[in-house]
Amino acid sequence: MNTRIIHITLACVWFITSCSPQTNTQELFVVRWDDLQVTPKPSENLCNNINPEDLIWERLIQGFPSYGLFNGIESEELPNRENLANGTQWVNPNETLTFNWRFWYPEGNESPATLRLFVLLNERQLNNALPEPGNYSDINLEPGDDKSIKVTIPPLSPGVHDVIAVGIPYPKNEPDEYGSVIVIYRRITLIVGETPSPPFRTINFTTLPAEGSNIQNDPGMNLELTLKKDGIEVWNWPNTWLDVNENTKVNFFALAGHQDVTNADAPDLEPLKTSFSALLLFVDYQQVDIAPDQTALFAKMDSDTAYARIPLTIPSLPSGKHHILVLRIDTPGVPYCLLWNAPLGRILPHSVYGKLVGINVLQNP
Repeated sequence: MNTRIIHITLACVWFITSCSPQTNTQELFVVRWDDLQVTPKPSENLCNNINPEDLIWERLIQGFPSYGLFNGIESEELPNRENLANGTQWVNPNETLTFNWRFWYPEGNESPATLRLFVLLNERQLNNALPEPGNYSDINLEPGDDKSIKVTIPPLSPGVHDVIAVGIPYPKNEPDEYGSVIVIYRRITLIVGETPSPPFRTINFTTLPAEGSNIQNDPGMNLELTLKKDGIEVWNWPNTWLDVNENTKVNFFALAGHQDVTNADAPDLEPLKTSFSALLLFVDYQQVDIAPDQTALFAKMDSDTAYARIPLTIPSLPSGKHHILVLRIDTPGVPYCLLWNAPLGRILPHSVYGKLVGINVLQNP
């Protein structure tokens, strides 16, 4: 993929939301308040409320630069307007929800852009959430475009639900030799019914053993892909495509490490001791199991983990070229408003990272 064609600015607003192989240990861990190193608010509200009037699209794009891409998700209806927090909305159970995913592509951009869009609900790719049938839709943007695409979320049961809308630029281009990809995303939390206590989705995280050490100044990695069992060479560089024969599975590894976010306005905060993430796997933009009978790998890493090595396998694919996408979602299952709730408080990891590589399956003679 040629990422030099477009400079994409990731704007932060809400609602429109802001801005050697090792075997995983079998310890399962569920997030609690103390694990996040944040203090629950003493008031009855989970997070600071925001005024819906501050989320008017025309106001939000006024101060945006003349180039780049601004995007956000807005609800078609706000049934609980008095209870709306940063990236978090309270909704009624068992009701279909409709949102508008909006894109502002200013006139200062020099060329058109194409995005392949899909939607994740609790780390699972939704089918028919977008106007085109199937798991994803494409949108074409010309300089000066202000476009909107409808997102439909099925009825939800009471509790905390993560919705992440993902866009991958130029999906028909060849993958980058390094696996580099710009991931456009909007992340929101829907709390259905009353806020549960504690206000987290129940997820069993697996503790990953550290292979690289931050204490020993090993390279810290948010996400990399490698074919090496005991090295950190990036994927298949300098070749864009990894050639494999038909009826051959591909074994590779994801390298991912502990994440922390420094709030320069709150210098007295101690470093984050533990971070949590989810890893997802896609073949040609369709989600596949990342492990047998496992849609996502939920990982817990301590502060010394510069990187852990996570074995992954792609089953045999049809002949031809295939795009392989791995996503890392930080701190899943925690309401977005808690990830960045106070200007002088803890900012928890809240990013979505991606790596996009290519496999070329050769026909047998």
